[in-house]
Amino acid sequence: MNEEKLIKYLLQESDSEETKAIQEWIAEDDANKKQFEEVQWVWNSSKVLLEKSEVDENQAWQRFTQLRDKKVSTPEKQNQRFLQSNWFRVAAAITLIFVSAWVYSAFLPQSGRAYYSSVELQSADSPIEVPLLDGTAITLNKNTSLSYSQKFLGKQRNVSLENGEAFFDVKRNENKPFVIQTEKVQITVLGTSFHVKTAGNMTEVIVVTGSVQIEIEGKKEVLKPDEKLSVNQETGEMEKTLPSNKLYNYYVSKKFQADRIPLEELVKALNEAYDANIEIARAELRTLPITTTLEYGSLSNNLDVIRETLNLKISQVDGKISIE
Repeated sequence: MNEEKLIKYLLQESDSEETKAIQEWIAEDDANKKQFEEVQWVWNSSKVLLEKSEVDENQAWQRFTQLRDKKVSTPEKQNQRFLQSNWFRVAAAITLIFVSAWVYSAFLPQSGRAYYSSVELQSADSPIEVPLLDGTAITLNKNTSLSYSQKFLGKQRNVSLENGEAFFDVKRNENKPFVIQTEKVQITVLGTSFHVKTAGNMTEVIVVTGSVQIEIEGKKEVLKPDEKLSVNQETGEMEKTLPSNKLYNYYVSKKFQADRIPLEELVKALNEAYDANIEIARAELRTLPITTTLEYGSLSNNLDVIRETLNLKISQVDGKISIE
């Protein structure tokens, strides 16, 4: 049975014919009854959870409809009163459990077991933005995978970052810290925004707002805004520095912001973002300062801006781009 119809039934917005059909479907066998009870439990629990949060219902609805259109074929005409219902818009975040590109594998009422909300997130060739039910927003850069889980009655929100990089804008909740775990590094926050990148043995954390605690093998460091920590997960060594530029944020801001930084730093960011092979032919050009803002769009256009800004020559042969 379509979960939208079941939620509509729970909202008491189905007509008499629809109501009769659902009641008969529920009575047909135990499997149908179990599915209905699970949807009913999710729905009732979600109302309590969302009533206590500041989740943007319109944002949840917009996200829901985008994902629904990709995954579910719907009739051209639907009950407009139902689709415009305020509670249905709130339900969008919960309905994502059933119809989104990711699978929410929880909220099942089982005796003797805590209730979980969990989701697996993975980006492919481009960044994706994901709003969570607690009001937190996550932006995954391309080729990144992570999992998020939370016990309904638990004391923290948990993320496992398997590889890649992500930007977290965490909704503050002092009763439920937000904890990110890489292979050996644990990052704990209450409510803040920050960037995390993990590749190989290295994990990098850069804080934008608030404060973040990083722990590895019993050693702890606290980061504040505009501070960066590099952690070697193999040796446990931690190095706190200041970010040399703001290019790390390109997949969130959709811009490459260069403020008198060495050209080689901008080239490195472009190579990473576009999977390009840009080389600086002359050594003296590597430290040449550049100030510009490039849109995260066409690589060709961005190379034109660099050429015009610094009055350089840029050539491309066999997939290799040379700046000279």
